[in-house]
Amino acid sequence: MSIIIIILQIILGIFFIMTGSKILSGAMKQDFARLGYPPIFNQITGIFEFVGGLGMLIGVLYNVIALLSSILLGATMFVGAISLIFLGKDPIKKAIPAIVLFLLNFIVFIYYI
Repeated sequence: MSIIIIILQIILGIFFIMTGSKILSGAMKQDFARLGYPPIFNQITGIFEFVGGLGMLIGVLYNVIALLSSILLGATMFVGAISLIFLGKDPIKKAIPAIVLFLLNFIVFIYYI
């Protein structure tokens, strides 16, 4: 089981570093504006995802870092999914990736508690 969690952590880590970088670059600014969020949310979300992704990779060696990163990323994805469901157009279709990412982070969380 632990090898599956390690692979999952590496995949999540790389994914969130990439998406966090994309958000920080401003590429998703219009998506946040469409949901009615102020521009600072771009930076906050990008930092959370980038730091959480790094933490997920470091967490392969230090379990407590993986646990904390799964909480940060899971909470970020939960809020993202809720935002898309209640504020987005075509909400369920748009929220599915955030829901899946929330569940994957939840699996990592459960494994380390």
